Amino acid sequence: MDTTTLIWVIVAVVVVLVIAGIVIGLVARRRSTAHREAQHRRAEEIREKARESEIAAQERDAEAARARADAAAAAADAERAKAEAARAEVEARRREGDIAEHEADAAQRRAEYEESLAKADEIDPLVKDRDRTSSADRTGGEPAPVADRRNDPHDGPRIDAGGDDRADRTDTRTDRRDPGASGA
Repeated sequence: MDTTTLIWVIVAVVVVLVIAGIVIGLVARRRSTAHREAQHRRAEEIREKARESEIAAQERDAEAARARADAAAAAADAERAKAEAARAEVEARRREGDIAEHEADAAQRRAEYEESLAKADEIDPLVKDRDRTSSADRTGGEPAPVADRRNDPHDGPRIDAGGDDRADRTDTRTDRRDPGASGA
């Protein structure tokens, strides 16, 4: 072989090596590009999953906040109910005090009424039986209950043939005993 042929063979080998290098470089570039794109797609998928996880976490936070608000509302309702119960208790005690006051007032008015009846009996010349006033003296100042009193001639209807101003009086024992019955 001569030198020219040898040169041409070397040039051909070099050209083949250069072409092979270019082809290998292009293939490698495509692979690296494909590999980068695949990695990019994988990274985007991971980011999407992370966003979904973040949204799920935010939803859980919102549910937790809603649960805290519901718990606070329930606690506020419980406090409100407790306050209402305390107010009702105070109102009940106040009314008990009012009841005791009304009972004491009623007892005082009954005593005044009985005292007035006793005084009227003392003044009335037609009352012959003084048991009404004497029963109050025997029991320590309190008049005998209505059921314990004996019939008093002035407790029934009065019809007097005399000309005094009390001749038209027709009140009965129950009329005088229950002043509230007539609306007074």
